[in-house]
Amino acid sequence: MTNAIDNLMQHGLDDGVFPSAQLIAASKNGVLIDKAYGNATLETVFDVASLTKPISTVSLTMNMVEKDILRLDDKIPQYLPACKNSFKDKITIRHLLSHSSGLPAWQAYYQLLPRADIGKPSGKKLVVDFICNEELVYKTGYESVYSDLGFILLGEVIERVGKKTLDKLFAEQIAGPLGLNSTFFVPLCQRPPKAGPPPAGTNAPAHQFAPTEDCPWRKKILRGEVHDQNCFAMGGVAGHAGLFSNTNDINKFISNLVNDYKNGREVTLRFLPFRDKLTECNSTWLIGWDRPSHINSQAGRYFSDSSIGHLGYTGCSMWIDLKKEFWIVLLTNRVHPTTMNEKIKSFRPTIYNLVCEEFFR
Repeated sequence: MTNAIDNLMQHGLDDGVFPSAQLIAASKNGVLIDKAYGNATLETVFDVASLTKPISTVSLTMNMVEKDILRLDDKIPQYLPACKNSFKDKITIRHLLSHSSGLPAWQAYYQLLPRADIGKPSGKKLVVDFICNEELVYKTGYESVYSDLGFILLGEVIERVGKKTLDKLFAEQIAGPLGLNSTFFVPLCQRPPKAGPPPAGTNAPAHQFAPTEDCPWRKKILRGEVHDQNCFAMGGVAGHAGLFSNTNDINKFISNLVNDYKNGREVTLRFLPFRDKLTECNSTWLIGWDRPSHINSQAGRYFSDSSIGHLGYTGCSMWIDLKKEFWIVLLTNRVHPTTMNEKIKSFRPTIYNLVCEEFFR
């Protein structure tokens, strides 16, 4: 049954869409396909880029909201006084999660940092300060622009409320309880320079990392070191990027999320308020999760209106149908060796369509 899927994945390798990949498809009845392709094994760990947002940042926010130590409509200056000005004093946690804060999508802050501050706590502070002083590009709550900057601020809020760094909070509250043994941040002080054992004197996990870009800024091929430049400048741990994982762990994470939704966990339902139409600001965004667009969706054409998902810049993606209770995760390192390779954009919906036709239609 999976021959067509294997053939398409092999075509992706042959056509240079990616050099390595993992693909898993599962439902409430169990795993249907779980394979590695190219230079990857099932144990390979990928830089999942913006999948960090829902897996780590949104999950930690949900925990804090459930415990009532953070509220969706809390104003950001309550936690980040530097954001208190005529533009940002109306931005809430909900605005950051739904990408409707008014902040720009991205800025190359890493290029503005003094070399001595890159990767240090001082560099992280400077990036947060830059965002707090950033001009808004639209009125808060009236539009939606996908923004790394908003999630960097949200990560900072979580750390201040949780009184620990994001990597430690994630390990304690998400990875540990769910048994995600291959999902973690790699702080710069702990990163292994290559695949294999970590350097002496550190506690970085020993995993086989899929390489990412031959980075012109860092002048090397990145492996076991976060690809996102702003996250790197902040020390490798941030609210928008920095997480490494594999399909086995993400499958566990999604299975738990689907069960929470099915069983009516109150905070999960609050974060996934499905409606008949697109959400506020004519956006596909719920609270921290994207929905398939109505036209030319990267999820393909088979996911129902009760579906959520997310994309990652490095070539990673996941889509979850909460109504039909099935999900598909595709992890690749399409940015190796160059980010100029954008063939994943046409390949991604094609493989999602094929997997759905094989198993879920």
